[in-house]
Amino acid sequence: MMNVSVNFADEQNDLYPGLQRGSAAEILQVIGEIYTLLSKAGVPVRPYTKKGLAALALADEDKKQRILTDLNNWKAILQSSEVTLDKVDEHYLAQKALKHFKFKLKKHDWAQSAADEIIEIYNPQGVQIYRSLNFFGVCGYSLLDLCVHEWWILWERPKSVINSIHNVVTSVLSGEKQDSAVNIDSHLIRETYDDGTTQPFLPRITLVNFGDIYPAYCSDSNEIIGFVITSKGKLLSVGADADAVDFI
Repeated sequence: MMNVSVNFADEQNDLYPGLQRGSAAEILQVIGEIYTLLSKAGVPVRPYTKKGLAALALADEDKKQRILTDLNNWKAILQSSEVTLDKVDEHYLAQKALKHFKFKLKKHDWAQSAADEIIEIYNPQGVQIYRSLNFFGVCGYSLLDLCVHEWWILWERPKSVINSIHNVVTSVLSGEKQDSAVNIDSHLIRETYDDGTTQPFLPRITLVNFGDIYPAYCSDSNEIIGFVITSKGKLLSVGADADAVDFI
């Protein structure tokens, strides 16, 4: 496997010596392993950026441990596929992810789902613990930047949509929602974090269409311990046009 942690330029080693040891070094090693797996699958993604390295160097140990846990979970799911990643089967990987986290869905047939949908799995706190590889078709961020920055630092979407998502998720986790339709209109999201790789910053804007949302149950009980949500994304613009859109 490629070891990302030894591929830094000398000046980066001088600036961030803490990245060469401890949990930070482990994070970069796992990112390198995941990057190798994704490259084999033809997924368009970068392992890290200089600003991502700087953010990792400043992160406290609790955050580093959370990042490392999330990355190790994702790596385990990818490695448990039992099939080549040369041809990605997103629904098969999603089923592996559910099994890994001891989640189960009821009354859902993956065969009825579109192959190009984005599948996301969340825990009860609303923290994303799995995203399907289709996500990277509309995302411009590196693997490390996705780990070290919160969602609201990386993206912007209309406040009304954020409120609607919160309401839908609350009804799913409480068991009140009886159907699977998200019922939130198509909307735009914009990348807002300048990761320093282009000058000037070239934000990307994506049209998002939510599909379905499902309560995820504990595999050993009927307790709802998370949720799965599907969507489709279409990249509309990169650069000045994306920057001109107003969000309210």
